[in-house]
This record gives sequence, C-alpha cells and structure tokens, in this order.
Amino acid sequence: SPGSSGINAEYGVFPAQFVHLGGDEVHYPCWKKNENITQWMAAHNMTGDYDALENYYEQRLLDIVNSLHKNYIVWEEVFYHHVKITPQTIVHAWKPNWKRIFQQATTAGYRCILSAGWYISRIYYGEDWQKFYQLDPRSFNDTATPDQLALVMGGTVCMWGEHIDNSNVVSRFWPRASAPAERLWSPEYITDVEFMEPRLEAHRCRMVMRGYPAEPMTLRGHCQHEYTWRRKHE
Repeated sequence: SPGSSGINAEYGVFPAQFVHLGGDEVHYPCWKKNENITQWMAAHNMTGDYDALENYYEQRLLDIVNSLHKNYIVWEEVFYHHVKITPQTIVHAWKPNWKRIFQQATTAGYRCILSAGWYISRIYYGEDWQKFYQLDPRSFNDTATPDQLALVMGGTVCMWGEHIDNSNVVSRFWPRASAPAERLWSPEYITDVEFMEPRLEAHRCRMVMRGYPAEPMTLRGHCQHEYTWRRKHE
C-alpha cells in the first residue's frame, strides 16, 4: 500500500530497531474544521466521535508497521486508548500520572520508558537539576514485582522548541541534562545530590572551557574560564 511503501522507505534511511510513532496530544478542533475529515467520519459511522477516529488512524498505522515486521514505541495515549498493540511495544510515558501508566503497562507485560519529569524546556527557579537527579523510573509502585521492574527500560530527556532557538538551545540543555543522564546510567541507590553537585559543576566548567554556553547549575558554582560570546563573521 502507499502507506507501507512510504514507511518502508523511511526505514531504509533510518534502519533502527525501533521507530517512535507518536500518538500524543491530537488536536481534535483541527479535525472538526476539516470538511473532508467530517465527511469521511459520517460515511464510516463516526460522526462526532474523534476518539474513534484517532484510534482508527493509530490502528492503521500500527498495522502497517506490523506488516513490515518492525518494532515501535508509542506515547502513553495509544496504550490507554486500548489500541491493539504488539507484545513488543514500548510505552512512553510523559504525563504527571506516569506511575499509573507504568503500573498498568507493566502489569500487561509491556516495556516502558519515561520522560515525565525530565522536560528540560521547563525551567524552575533554583537548582532544578536536583529533582531530575532524584527521579527513578522504577519507583512507580513499591509493590511492583521483579518481572514488572524488569520491563522498565529507562527514560529519555525531552525539550520542546516553543521557546527554544539557536540562542539558548545549548545553555538550556547543558549541563541540566547531565542529571537525568547519570540517574539513568547509575544503580538505583545513587541519589545523593551532594555527591553529584561537584561533578556537575566540574562538567559545566569543562563545557564552558571548550566553548559551550552551559548554564550555572549550583549556587556556589564558578568556573575559572568564563564563557564569552564571539560573533562569527562570514
């Protein structure tokens, strides 16, 4: 089909084991204003049921990917909308209720990754890296079984671009993203922010020394080499 040939072409360019198919934050008012969509919904007995339309789209997309024998990651909405997904599916949680999603998904036997709590684009006053560092994706349920915990693959940092451009993308991201990075690469008992703070400060100074505008992350942080802006001329 045209859909499968297009997706297959993308796999040829990006031959990864998994593809992230999205599935979050569908804006129904856009569909409501599109006459072609509303007419199609009427012809298929879906008038006004935009949840059903979203599920139809997601199911069609997943079926195409399944026909190509590829694995995929989906945002949590696809899981709790009860779209038929394969046992190999990875559920990606991003909302504040991520613990409930992890509990339900791992109970059903699905692997999970976390982004909730690690949105670098959200800036908070003070040393916000500390809450990034102390967040453990395996902490969704104190009574989780070993089989459930084994399905927690880790997480990923996100940064959306509504207020980001070339002037602040590096400073917004670094060294803030180093905190969740170490959290994900470390044993679960390593959560001491006092242990992390001097190393985070040293890493920030290394980046500044190498020419990156990494933001100060600690109250007493100071680098021997201060970052200075240098205008590049063609």
